This record gives sequence, structure tokens and C-alpha cells, in this order.
Amino acid sequence: MRRNDTAGERPAYDPEVISFSPQPGLAADPRPVVEREWLVTNGLGGYASGTIAGVLTRRYHGLLVPALDPPLGRSVLVTRVDDTLSSETETVSLSANQWRDGNSPIEPPDFAHLEEFRLEGTIPVWSYRIGESVVEKRIWMEPGADITYLHYTHVLGERPLRLDAKILVNYRGFHQTTRSGEWSMQIDPVDRGVRVEAFPGAVPVYLLSGSAHIEPHHEWYHNYYLAVEAFRGLDHLDDNLFAA
Repeated sequence: MRRNDTAGERPAYDPEVISFSPQPGLAADPRPVVEREWLVTNGLGGYASGTIAGVLTRRYHGLLVPALDPPLGRSVLVTRVDDTLSSETETVSLSANQWRDGNSPIEPPDFAHLEEFRLEGTIPVWSYRIGESVVEKRIWMEPGADITYLHYTHVLGERPLRLDAKILVNYRGFHQTTRSGEWSMQIDPVDRGVRVEAFPGAVPVYLLSGSAHIEPHHEWYHNYYLAVEAFRGLDHLDDNLFAA
């Protein structure tokens, strides 16, 4: 996910590991993974952040929040990825959502498949178990560039797994929320992914993959419930566009 098309490798960080292992009972009380948050930055004023569970709770959460007018002008361009892993016998969601009614359950409610969350230097790492397999997900930004990387590694197990991901985008100041109305973005296929232009003259966003096939979509998902904003008494509903 990038504003430009420069490439980079995962930066090397101190190997010191700080771990958080979810405990039994998350199905009844998911707060340990919903309230804990992570943050990575690019040194230009841009960042990516979210909760361990993947639930959006703040208007400031997003996978690509660059400073369009450095070091200010931060804007949410890529909000989240709804990712799932499937084996021959089951499918598990790697992220969760909460919708319009704050009393509605978080979906999915059970985080038993999340075995561990840890930091490797400054890189957040999730470990998920599906059957006998373990998959790790990492998120980082390229230093000095408005590029966010998501990387999945099948670290344990020999049976094949399928990864499906929906990428949701936006184009708003990070202090704001979106009510989509009739907003139509321009989404075009490009080599290895799609190009998203929110409106004429907007900074284009590229959603690219080195191996997976990415197809353009255009479907608004309405009324994400932002619990922290609701607690603060602020506008707490947000719409995001399923773009690829």
C-alpha cells in the first residue's frame, strides 16, 4: 500500500522481542486485544496503527496515514484489511469489526486462534493458529516513504492454506469521519494490483502484491463503530470503501 511505486525491504531492527500472549476467556471478554494498540511510523510524519484485534476504535486508526503536507496534513488513505485464513476444514478471521450499535458484539467474538502478539524491534507480529498450522503477520512502513507493508508467513504446518483479504480505503483527514453518500472513487487495475483515485486531483494510492491476485472492487461498508470516539462524545461512525 503506497502513495508511490518505490520498493524497499523490511528494515532490520534489534531482535529483542516483547510478547503478549492472549489468555483463555477472550471470547467472553475481548478487551485485552481490543484495547491494546500498535503503531509504526515512516519518519516523515506518516504512520500506521490499530488494535491487536483489528477492530477500529479511533478515527486515527489506519494502515496508511501519510502526512500529505509534511509533517502535518495526516490523512487516512488505507483503513484496514479484512483477512481470513482457510484450511480444508475451517476458516478463521484474522481481524474483527464492530458496527453501528456499540452494544452489538464484536465480530468475530472468539480470538482463540490468536496465539501471540509481539514486537520484533518496532515491527508488530501476530501469530495465528489454524488446525496444525501457524501463520505470522507483520506490518511495517518503509523509512522515508509513504509505503506500508503487510507480510504473511506460513511458519508451521505442511497442509496448504488459503489467504483472502479485503482492502478498505478512505480519503479523509485523520481528525474526521466519512459518510460516503454518493461518493464514487476511480479504481483501475495496474501491474500487480490496483490504483485508487478518490477524486480528481487526489493523491493516488496503489494497492499492490508481489504474489497474490488483486482485483478492483467498489463497495462501501457503512457504520464502523469507533468506541473510543463514542466514549469521548465525538462523531463515532465511519464508512470505508472495499477497493480491492
